Amino acid sequence: MRIAAFTDEVNRQDLPRALSLLVDWGIGHVEIRSAFGTRFPRQSDAELDELGRRIRDHGLEVSGVSPGLFKCDIRASEVDEALSELLPRSCEWALKWGCDLVSCFAFLRNTTELPARVVDCLGDMTRVAFAAGCRLVLENEAGCWGNTGTEATRLVRQVEGLRLCWDPGNAARAGAEDLVTEYSGLCDVTEHVHVKNFDSASNSWSLIDRGVVSWKQQLGLLAADSYSGFLVIETHTNAPFPNVDAGDGLSTLEANSLHNLHGLRQLLASSPS
Repeated sequence: MRIAAFTDEVNRQDLPRALSLLVDWGIGHVEIRSAFGTRFPRQSDAELDELGRRIRDHGLEVSGVSPGLFKCDIRASEVDEALSELLPRSCEWALKWGCDLVSCFAFLRNTTELPARVVDCLGDMTRVAFAAGCRLVLENEAGCWGNTGTEATRLVRQVEGLRLCWDPGNAARAGAEDLVTEYSGLCDVTEHVHVKNFDSASNSWSLIDRGVVSWKQQLGLLAADSYSGFLVIETHTNAPFPNVDAGDGLSTLEANSLHNLHGLRQLLASSPS
């Protein structure tokens, strides 16, 4: 398993600083979501060229791109634009950066029954990505169809070529109670993993070692299945926590991400290979 991190989960305003810190921390891969004040790939070509150059100049590689597509009502006018323009553009720039993995969502959950069009659109999305030379992964997300791992996997299994971005923290936020059972039903479709944690008592994001998700358990399960993909640090919280070292002039978000990195490395070192 390889470690990556979202650049905007280290520093959301200062991309060069985020990249430099990741290099200092020994991380070799980055996940791209936001840069230059907007969500990828809505930047100009010049800005995306600059982003790629900065990544290369720091000796980093791209593990995946997260354009945030289809986190909207399935009836919204932006769906057609996302399919015809933003998804192909995401694939184009991912490939320029040496990466072929693009994540997506399965539309806002605002009806009681799954609209048939959700599965049809997921099929269209997967075909668009495949035609452009990319893999598409569906991220389970609270508030969307496919909110838990179990529900997202039901969708993935209906679409040829679609795979899962497993996010146990998102599943916990969506109300999943048994993440071990969740994982047992999705292990064969998992292509990518996001690492964060959720505190149900406070209904807020937490740190890798403080929350509903037992990352020791999750990493053990992944190791047992010979998962060889990325573990992407997605800290999600800039709240201060006790006993988190914010030395060396780190912001709270930076310190939280470094804490998560240290915790993840310790767990990997102690996990059976």
